[in-house]
Amino acid sequence: MDLFVTSFIESLKLCGDPLLLLIIFLGVVWGNVGGALPGVGPTLSMGVALPFTFAMTPVQAIAFLVAINVACSYGNSIPAVLIGVPGTSSAVLTAIDGYELHKKGYTGLALGIQYYGAMFGAVVSIFFYFAAVVPLSGMAYVFLPPELFALYLLGCTAVISITSENILKGLVSAAFGLAVTLIGPDPVNAVYRFVFTPDMRWGINVTPVVIGVLAVSELFRQSRQSFNWGVGTTKFKAKFPALKYLWRVTPIVMMGTVIGTIIGAIPGIGGNVACFVSYNQAKLWSKHPEEFGHGSIEGIAANEAAQNASQSGEMVPTFGLGIPGSGSMVILFAAMLMNGFFPGPLLIQQAPHLLYASGAGLIASTVMLILMGWYICRILLWTVSFDRTLVLGTALVLTMLGVFTLNRSVFDVFLTVLFGVIGYFMMRYGYSPAGFAIAMILGNGLEGNLRRGVLLCGDWVTFLTRPWTAGILIVTCALLIYGALGTLKLSRQAAALRQQALEGHRASLSG
Repeated sequence: MDLFVTSFIESLKLCGDPLLLLIIFLGVVWGNVGGALPGVGPTLSMGVALPFTFAMTPVQAIAFLVAINVACSYGNSIPAVLIGVPGTSSAVLTAIDGYELHKKGYTGLALGIQYYGAMFGAVVSIFFYFAAVVPLSGMAYVFLPPELFALYLLGCTAVISITSENILKGLVSAAFGLAVTLIGPDPVNAVYRFVFTPDMRWGINVTPVVIGVLAVSELFRQSRQSFNWGVGTTKFKAKFPALKYLWRVTPIVMMGTVIGTIIGAIPGIGGNVACFVSYNQAKLWSKHPEEFGHGSIEGIAANEAAQNASQSGEMVPTFGLGIPGSGSMVILFAAMLMNGFFPGPLLIQQAPHLLYASGAGLIASTVMLILMGWYICRILLWTVSFDRTLVLGTALVLTMLGVFTLNRSVFDVFLTVLFGVIGYFMMRYGYSPAGFAIAMILGNGLEGNLRRGVLLCGDWVTFLTRPWTAGILIVTCALLIYGALGTLKLSRQAAALRQQALEGHRASLSG
């Protein structure tokens, strides 16, 4: 309890730094814009901004990226309400009910419920974040190399096992990421491996690869799509809803906050699943389930509370266990690696200021959104009218310039473009860019702790039968089995659909 209070107070103290507040404010502004632009979202927004953190201190960089992530979850729902176009997939359900209310003339009601649900979920989940991540520091003494190996292996498999439609392709993606980490010096004996050019002597730099495979690949994908973001008008009238409407949705908001924080903390599941679970649960509890899909304020409240609460939830396994549970958390993970820190149970003891920085980013960005959120609706709608080609082109140029400034290296820029192309084709053919990125980030730690753990234990039996190691490995195997069963289920469904289509075609021919 003392550590929880200390961490929270230290985070509040950081919020008193004017320069840090300015940096967080810039993160909030960019996060809102990135959230409002359809198809951009937190991963791409953070990926484009990551190179700008090279000139910041570690505390400033972490707080800046956390602010972007928080603001994206708020900004993505405003165009969903006003033009029916969600900024990210998490706001799809808000678009369904919010846009219906907007068309009926209840714009203020829809935006007010969206604002209330989002802010309630964001504020409450901050306390959950500290309450969940701080106790993990007490486990640091049991995490020796065998346990760290099992934890890194869990991190490599968790996301791909849960989210990949094809577990085999997910494992191939992770194996590719691990293969890239073999380039450069051996983590134990410092023997050079697979060094083909002098630029690869010290291995492949994680930052340009992660930016390429997650952010640049998304820019390439977006550039091939032919749709407009533009809207016909940015004029609308909105009055904040009466307290009776807020009181009506408060139980739903509380439920969505709990669901969002818990599900968000499960690696690989994240905000999208939390939103759908919260929305469906709200429909079951509602006295007016017929309104859902036709302008339900309860549906908006449930979705907004869950998606904004899940942002704090996703940070728990990232900081506490060293397992990034989403694409945006991979970017945050890369920022910590870039500054020489490795997230996990030891981080809270070795670099507590990074925990305080993440808390400061959550607290300050949420307060800024509470103060400004209601008034930025019109501004965010205006950003949707930006020329799409200009936005994508500018983002790509800024990303390349930022990567170059990291080490003044043209080779890093080449890596960013190369892995951007690789990430694009991975997405196109069903492989997991996130699985690749997580495996690459965890690869050196995975190999190093495996070899050091075997040397520490003396033999494989002792290594594998350590209680914590065995428990984590069992969970890892369970996730792999779950993913395999999911793949088989999808394959059978696809085969059944093909058979039905074939029978229908035969029947039409015979008729």
